Amino acid sequence: MKTNGFLQLFLVLTLGICHAPAQAQTQRKFAFLIAIGDYPQEGGWQKIHASNDLGIIRQALLNRGFPAENILTLTESEATYEGILKTWNERFVPKIRAGDVVYFQYSGHGQQVADDNGDEADRYDEAIVPYDSPLKYEAGVYTGERLIRDDKLNELFTDLRRKLGPGGNLMVVLDACHSGTGTRGMTPARGTDIPMASPEYVKSTFKTAAAHGDITQFGPPEGVTQLAPMAAFFGSAHNQLNFETRDEQGELLGSLSYALSKILSEASPNTSYRGLFDRIRLEMSSIAPRQQPQAEGTLDQELLGGRLLPKPAYHNVKTANDDYQIIVNAGTVQGLNEGAVLALYPGDSRDTSKKLLATGTVKQAFPFEATVDLDQPVPMEEAKKAWVYVKEQNFGALKLGISINLPEQNPVAQQLKKEITEKYKQVFQQDLPPEVFLIDSGPNLLLLGPGEIELAAFSKNKQPDQIVEGILDVLKGYTRIKYLRQMEATSPYLNVTFELIPMKAERLPGNRVIEKGPIPLEEKLDEQGILHLQDGDVFRIRVINNGRKAAYFALIDIQPDNVSSCLIPGQDAQEETTAEFRVAPGETFEVPKPFQIGPPAGMEVFKLFATDNPVDLRPVMNSRGPVGHKDPAASPLERLLNQTYLNDEKEIRTRGGRTVNLASGSLHIYSYTFIIDAEQ
Repeated sequence: MKTNGFLQLFLVLTLGICHAPAQAQTQRKFAFLIAIGDYPQEGGWQKIHASNDLGIIRQALLNRGFPAENILTLTESEATYEGILKTWNERFVPKIRAGDVVYFQYSGHGQQVADDNGDEADRYDEAIVPYDSPLKYEAGVYTGERLIRDDKLNELFTDLRRKLGPGGNLMVVLDACHSGTGTRGMTPARGTDIPMASPEYVKSTFKTAAAHGDITQFGPPEGVTQLAPMAAFFGSAHNQLNFETRDEQGELLGSLSYALSKILSEASPNTSYRGLFDRIRLEMSSIAPRQQPQAEGTLDQELLGGRLLPKPAYHNVKTANDDYQIIVNAGTVQGLNEGAVLALYPGDSRDTSKKLLATGTVKQAFPFEATVDLDQPVPMEEAKKAWVYVKEQNFGALKLGISINLPEQNPVAQQLKKEITEKYKQVFQQDLPPEVFLIDSGPNLLLLGPGEIELAAFSKNKQPDQIVEGILDVLKGYTRIKYLRQMEATSPYLNVTFELIPMKAERLPGNRVIEKGPIPLEEKLDEQGILHLQDGDVFRIRVINNGRKAAYFALIDIQPDNVSSCLIPGQDAQEETTAEFRVAPGETFEVPKPFQIGPPAGMEVFKLFATDNPVDLRPVMNSRGPVGHKDPAASPLERLLNQTYLNDEKEIRTRGGRTVNLASGSLHIYSYTFIIDAEQ
């Protein structure tokens, strides 16, 4: 597998940088953010929405302790080749001193360029594309001199790390790629597959790349030591498109930036870079399923040196519109969705048994703020000083923006629009920014999801009502699995995690397996710490309770093809009951049965749900529409998951696609992603 060229900058990062001493929380923090999306028309680059990345990343950094005056941004025409280097050398680096924390991000296009010093096995450098660098090579006119190559980035970062010293910390994020092949134009991709090289050079590299292999390592020059540790994150592998995605308000932005902003806002000061990367992979498995984000560097260290401000247990009131409505300083990025119920207490109320000022319901949620309607009046000046706690969590509405790219007179288009209007208009909305597209592709109608991944194909030889029924089934299934993938909840009382333990096994006739003992997990991890398994591999599960209360747990599996099932408890209710899957505080639980990997290949997601009462997710997860979904004895979690099936048209119209709330702290969700490799 070829290592991403940008990643190659950071493979050798260990000289003199391990075990840096902890620094005070007052340590200085600086950020340098570059975003270029509206390149000059004559340059030939596709317009992208990189500037939107800066808003969410900047706010996430502000929330975690980066002073506004220490966040330097360059956008669009400011970010020329000379502008970037001059700003870096004259305005940014001179402010930095030993022990500081630095965050660097580039959002824009990326491109390969002919290697100019012979250090690349495939004879191409990777480069970020400044505002004034055109797309195409033109002999005697432009040959890439205004691209900023990986070699130059390596030089800049090495010098900065030397200045930061072992007590400092550098985080690098590149939301770009150089593999931008032609697309259907549904969602912009960042980068190009057109290298900055002469036609003769491009032709000559095919055999050379194959002959020399793929691995080239970069790092500090020989003898350079005492550098700050660094971790780097990338939106996709070298041979993948890096698609943009949409936030809750429909704005296009970088998929890596969006995922990172959400996770950075929720990360604890002791979160490691590896833990951050695991969360990024999980988030992007939903919003950018064709991409595999990459990470390199010193990942087993605390994020930004452990110098993030702690995440507050409460939210603050930004302003009060009147005595009945407030705006709080948290929104969808922090998991605060419409319908959530909040509780207002006097400022400095750490004991929520004290006087309650009011409760409120989130009326409208934006990325970093939410409008809340109160159930009783609170004087505006008193409300502004209040502390706001989440009383009931809502995981968001079941909504999906769709685009029907068929002629108005097409019978499938007509019938589909009629079905949506009459039954599902609260869920499948054509006025929302589209995430799923229905297009005509020769003999078939195609349903395309994020990153233009094909969700389904429907032969035009079928009757329109059959096609529409199939489309609606796929849309409902996709919406449900998207909702499940994005469900996250934390509880200090029910903090339960699990481990996968690969096992040596002998497979016998009749699909029987004899275990031969555990395999060291390291043997199944790639260089980024991602677990890889294959069809037929056997593993066991160990559940760990790090919380304060005994917890009951259930484990669900979400396959790459959007099929879900309940693994724990098993399907046989007579053999395995919900009550037996209980783990006490501080203890572990070895699930007695082994599991075996099966197809399809791709990124698999396991989600463990921990609750303080037994829950049975088998009826809802292992069927296409559970019986008795209105059972009053069902738990709130069971009712919530039942609602994701979108089977009750009356309930859909009444609730507008919104699911029930869960009491804050009553649920903990632990997600784990791994890759099932295709057979060679």
